[in-house]
Amino acid sequence: MGLVFNETTPIENLPDNDAVINTLVKAINSTTFNVSFVPNSFNVTRTPLQTIATTNTTTAAPTTTTAAPTTTTATTVEATVTKRLTFRSAGETFTNDLLDSSSAAFQNRAGLLKSNLEPLYQREFSSSFRDFTVRSFSNGSIINNIDLKFALATAPNNTQISEVLVNAASTITAFNIDTSSITVDGTQTSSGISHNISLITAFSMILLSWLLSSQ
Repeated sequence: MGLVFNETTPIENLPDNDAVINTLVKAINSTTFNVSFVPNSFNVTRTPLQTIATTNTTTAAPTTTTAAPTTTTATTVEATVTKRLTFRSAGETFTNDLLDSSSAAFQNRAGLLKSNLEPLYQREFSSSFRDFTVRSFSNGSIINNIDLKFALATAPNNTQISEVLVNAASTITAFNIDTSSITVDGTQTSSGISHNISLITAFSMILLSWLLSSQ
């Protein structure tokens, strides 16, 4: 069945599909026809009206994100104390390149002091010793300046630090240790004579003393 509307009627004034079908249904219900109609079989197959597609829009439920609690771990920084150990190597010749920490002379002497003395302090103060650093050298014969770092809670006193060097003086032959010149943080903590005696020299002195006393 075709329905024709006045061609001069604007499209926007034409009845929509539902209005056309409802009008047809009302007409059939109010008129007696010898033709049977199947209910709900009416459909508009062609129309000049624009077909508007229906879009189903689904709105997603808002997502709530719960941030995980931040756990802050406190970092404990150990309290330390640095002691300046100074001693003189009597009889040794000072050269100006020892003033330059990047020079070969400085590096070699610093390595010599560190290799001989650091193990002694590590062994004597195993629970508190933290670092051994040669800081500088100065003239007279050679003045050695060393920084020793200890844990503050168990740090040895100045006398204990000095005694390690005094006790080592008679056994270290790589350099001279004048025990009368030892200071810790600028305070003299020892007295005595310079020690740089080899085992052969010590034995010779003992033998000479025995010979003199036997005469």
